[in-house]
Order: sequence, then structure tokens, then C-alpha cells
Amino acid sequence: MRTRYAFITLLILSFISIARADQVDDYIRQAMKKSRIPGLALAVVKEGKVIKAQGYGVANLETETPVTPETVFELASITKSFTATGIMLLVEEGKVGLDEKISKYLEKTPDSWKNITVRHLLTHTSGLPTLDKNFQSLVWTLNVSTAEMYAAARKDPLGFAPGERWDYSDEGYFLLGMIIENVSRQRYANFLAERIFQPAGMTNSSVLNQLKVIKNRARGYTILNNNVVNIRRDIQVELPSHYGIMSTVLDLAKWDAALRSEKILKQSSLKLMWTPVKLNNGKGHPYGFGWELDERRGHAIVGHGGITGTEITRFINDGLTVIVLTNLGSWGKSTPGINSWGITTKVAEFYLPDLAYHPIPDRDPQLTGVVRKLFEQPNGTFGIKSCLRRSSGRS
Repeated sequence: MRTRYAFITLLILSFISIARADQVDDYIRQAMKKSRIPGLALAVVKEGKVIKAQGYGVANLETETPVTPETVFELASITKSFTATGIMLLVEEGKVGLDEKISKYLEKTPDSWKNITVRHLLTHTSGLPTLDKNFQSLVWTLNVSTAEMYAAARKDPLGFAPGERWDYSDEGYFLLGMIIENVSRQRYANFLAERIFQPAGMTNSSVLNQLKVIKNRARGYTILNNNVVNIRRDIQVELPSHYGIMSTVLDLAKWDAALRSEKILKQSSLKLMWTPVKLNNGKGHPYGFGWELDERRGHAIVGHGGITGTEITRFINDGLTVIVLTNLGSWGKSTPGINSWGITTKVAEFYLPDLAYHPIPDRDPQLTGVVRKLFEQPNGTFGIKSCLRRSSGRS
């Protein structure tokens, strides 16, 4: 009898799992159709174990190559989480100090940088230029050296005093890449391969090299003038520590598992990375070291997205991580990207039901009707809209 009950229970759980998977697949396909995403890879990880990995659509519209969990995508700014991890590895070794001035690790820093610390770079509070104002003197060619980018960065004016406010800056994470190279005496790509990719078992991850043939690589697209078009990304930047990692959802699942252990970083270091930055005025901002911080219905969230339509969202107290990589990105203000964070959080709702918004049932429809009529009276003596206009002095 027990065997029969056990079999029935297992069968029910299997049906629930299949139903959930079908719901996720349906949602992903709807989201792709709505946003015109050519290809998407998804991984759902629970306690470090992959419980769903699926490819949807195509990696290349010209060849109609299907997306699989092994498809390689450009992560864009998810790279910042890896760069911050590289810095924290050096912090753990006593080779970098979070509150040391960056002039200790970089040569020929301008006077305007004298109060910028490593912590300021990690938290985007350095005052360095934002995305539309950085590297302004740089002449973009097909090959851009670290020296050229650094020279341009030194000429850019600060937007505010370090620690005064938060403002997202790629330039800061480029400088962090330089610090990694200067302190470790290794190229950024080699450092990440040796200290992060290899220990985590990320065999299909690398730092962007436009000349390298990468197996299973997805082609990048954007929407321009209401048409899906190729994104031209043939510029080779020598040090792309702010945007340049290539990876797969399966490799990022390994990265997630490594973060849950101490395979790469100590948990105390992760706690620091997931602590909101505190500004000079004492106010906080929901960004740590290379991770965006959030909370939704009691669920603590850390994650990061990329302009190429990528996102990793970790529900740290629930042991759940959702990874979405797409090949539909943004290329300037005229080509808006997609809300990849919205996709990952919606997928998470299928696994964390209380994460979703559930309307409160109307327990007194009659009273609701009376209140609605009062509110909708535009000119009534006791109409709420009328009262609001009066209180605001508007006619």
C-alpha cells in the first residue's frame, strides 16, 4: 500500500513539474513575441542545481540556428559582477584595499581623482562620467588599446565629488580592470580564466575577442525603425572589464553554484558585495559591488543586467536563481532594449508563488460600487474628484 501511495505522490509531483514547465515555456514565448526577441536561453537554478535549462528561438536569423542552453551570448554589464569579484579576490589576499585611493594602483592619475577610492569605483559613486559622457576624447577605431582608453578617461571631468551620489559609470569598471591587471600582473582575461572560470568549471566562458571564432555564438540584434537589424559590434577593446564576458546560461549556473559555496569567494566577501552603498549624506542606494540590490514581497534579490538583453537574478534567501540571455540588445537611445529583469522575475513567480502580485478579493462589492460612483462624479457636490480639484486650487 505504501508503495502505491509513494508512486501516486511521485506521479502528482511529476505532473505539477511538467505543468509549471509548460507555463514557463508559454510565458517565455509570449514575451519573445511581444518584444520581438530572436533568441533566448533560460536557466533556473535551485540551491546550485539546474532544474530547467531551455533554448528558444534562433541564435542567428540568417542561418536559423536554434538557441540551446549551450549558446554563447555577450553578457555586457553582467561582466561588472565578475570584475568586482576579481577585486574582492585581491582584497582577500591583502593586495587591494577597498578604502585606498585608486592612485595607489594606477599611474599618472589626475588631481581630480585624488579622493576616489576603490570602493567608490565598485559602487558607482566616484563621480566619474556616466555612459553618455565617458571617454569623450577617445577616437574609436577597430582596435582600442588600454592606454588610449586610460588617456581619454584622465581627461574626462568629474560630475560630482566622490561619494556625493550614485551614478552608473562604465569608466569606473574599466579602471577596476586596470587595477586587477596592475596588481595581479596578469591580463584581465587570464586572471578571470585562472581565478574564476576554471575553479567554477565555466568551460564556455571567455573575455570578448572579436577575432576569435567562438563555437555556438549568438549573433546580436536590435530594433531600428521598427525592424530587427544586426548590431555592429566589431570594435576590439583591449580591456573590456566593464562589458566584455561571453558565456552561456549553463556556465552562469555554475557561477551561481560557486557563489553559494566558498569555491571562489568567502561568504563574508559576498556579504560586503551585497551591502547597499552609503553616500556621504548617510543615505543608502540599492547597489553593492557589481550587483544591483532589490527586495520584492519579502524576497531579497541581487542581480545584474546587460544592454544586450541579459540578466541574472538571484533570490538569495530562497536558493533560487533565474538566468536569461537574449540576442536582442540596445544600441543607443534610438534602439531601446528589453526588460530582461522583468522576464527573470516573472519566471521566478512560477517557482515562488508569493512573489507574484495577487489582488485582494472584494469582500463588499456593494460598498465598492458606492465608492466608485462617488469617485467618478466629475461635478458632483460630494464627488471625490471635485474635492481633489478644490483642495489643489484647480478648476
